[in-house]
Amino acid sequence: MSLRQQFTDSMLRYLPDGGRIVVGFSGGVDSRVLLRLAVEYRTCCPSTSIVAVHVHHGLSDKADHWLALCQQWAKEEEVEFVPEHVQLNLNSGDSIEQQARHARYQAINQHMTHDDVLITGQHLDDQAETFLLAVKRGSGPKGLSSMAACMPFGKGTLVRPLLGAQRQDIEQFANDEALQWLEDESNQDTRFDRNFLRHEVMPLLSTRWPSFSKAVNRSARLCAKQECLLDELLKPELDSCLIALWVSR
Repeated sequence: MSLRQQFTDSMLRYLPDGGRIVVGFSGGVDSRVLLRLAVEYRTCCPSTSIVAVHVHHGLSDKADHWLALCQQWAKEEEVEFVPEHVQLNLNSGDSIEQQARHARYQAINQHMTHDDVLITGQHLDDQAETFLLAVKRGSGPKGLSSMAACMPFGKGTLVRPLLGAQRQDIEQFANDEALQWLEDESNQDTRFDRNFLRHEVMPLLSTRWPSFSKAVNRSARLCAKQECLLDELLKPELDSCLIALWVSR
């Protein structure tokens, strides 16, 4: 299935009538493609409005330049652009990756209203990395379910329209559309666990087993289904216990 079809199917399924598309717009190739796909979707559904939110972490000396480029690209696509500046506590002991992710979602959440859909650019290879990170932590089915294609977020919904696509498909689309995008030099730093997996581990696994990412994604979906089934089976028991506790008070 093409990226366009995947994106369209996601929006038809998850975007309510009158809802906005909020693009988490870092300027990397994934979000750059998402912005273009959102604009194409708006052409078919003119009532759809789009806002691109760019979060400036201040971690790179290029951050101001990146913000300016993202603003320019959003203007070219005739999309509303919202910059957000965040500050991280680099001495907190928490990983920079985790802090940046939390701050990014917190900043974007401020712009979510009822019926909005936040779209982010995670794809099949990201899902495999997330799964392997969960394995490293010794996670159970909930952790191994990795990233959901859709989940509640703030007043709206977070949707990952490209979760079934591979990185190479996204880059091919960007090249076919003659898109420009940002290259964050920190993404090459293999001191970070995800980058180590991306540059050192995943190429070996994919060379040995070309369908590895797809197989991992299938395992993640099975773990997610198992979690949902457990919730359904245990909810009556939990409700019964809560009622008994309330009556006994």
